[in-house]
Amino acid sequence: MNNFELRPYTPSDAQAVVDVINASSMQIIGFPRAVVDAVGNVWSHYFIPFASERIVAINRNNEIAGYAYFTSEDNHIAAVTRGSVHPDHWGKGIGTALVEWAEEQAKASSLKAPKGIRTVLQTSLFEVEHDAIKLFNDHGFSPVREWLHLVLEMDQQPVVPALPTNLNLRQMDLDNDWDIVGSAMDEAYADHWGAIPPNSFKGVQQETSEMNETGDEGNTPEDSSYSNAPGYCFIVLDGDIVAGGILCNAKLVERTDTGRVGSMFVRPRYRRQGIARTLMLASFEAFWRNGFRRVITDTDAKSFTDAPKLYKGLGMKPYRSEFTFEKEIRPGREVRRLDAKQEKFGHGFH
Repeated sequence: MNNFELRPYTPSDAQAVVDVINASSMQIIGFPRAVVDAVGNVWSHYFIPFASERIVAINRNNEIAGYAYFTSEDNHIAAVTRGSVHPDHWGKGIGTALVEWAEEQAKASSLKAPKGIRTVLQTSLFEVEHDAIKLFNDHGFSPVREWLHLVLEMDQQPVVPALPTNLNLRQMDLDNDWDIVGSAMDEAYADHWGAIPPNSFKGVQQETSEMNETGDEGNTPEDSSYSNAPGYCFIVLDGDIVAGGILCNAKLVERTDTGRVGSMFVRPRYRRQGIARTLMLASFEAFWRNGFRRVITDTDAKSFTDAPKLYKGLGMKPYRSEFTFEKEIRPGREVRRLDAKQEKFGHGFH
């Protein structure tokens, strides 16, 4: 990487980093993937945890030519990195340097994972990012999952179907409902690809009691306008129990005329009762009522719960694909749920 060097990201780098991300994204994909939000943070098409480790590549004029971040949660088992290089500096080794930096971070992070457990480093790339795919393949990454992006163009107001009499649909209170919603999400996502069952570490020595030591997010100012939007998020209740819910965004980096279904979840024992369909149509109706005619979402193309079938049945159409690439950092016992046939709460996955 001649004439360039890596240094830690600082908050004053935000606009230059956004410029790098968007210059690359517009040339390859055709839409912007980042903005500087109202409090000066980089807000990407992907959520970037504020506690992430971040790095920039600068030239001799102190101009930013590349950027990457690294984050590791879930007991440091599956780490994530993403980055961009400005098109003016492609082919100069910056991408290679950023990937190698992320691998070093992942190796250090894996030392904090439970002993004997396999650790990995992941990234996500759209199918059209051919050069980036080659770069990661050359560094030993392999595609492990496809994510389907779907879009709905609405030409009439959606009708929200009624639920069984024991169930009640209401808007989610984003300030006060998390205590009851969190456990429902945990249970709903326990049988999704990549989930780590709660009993995975019985008898396993922990290297550290800290789940994430990358920093303190509580001291970072946050612009919540790109997060879950009031009036667009709903839950279904069975008495005091949250049976399912949906979290949506009404402000996106990619397009201003589009809403997004970010997360939709139903507890296993409440599935096949029309809850998911009602939640989706409630969100569509909220978008319609507020002037949105275009709604997007993304889902695991091989979802164990057959989520693509639900979305397509509601009129959503696939329009692009994204892939998760993964590299083993430390060999060991695989504890993540990677197969639909794995026992839901087992801890001996191989």
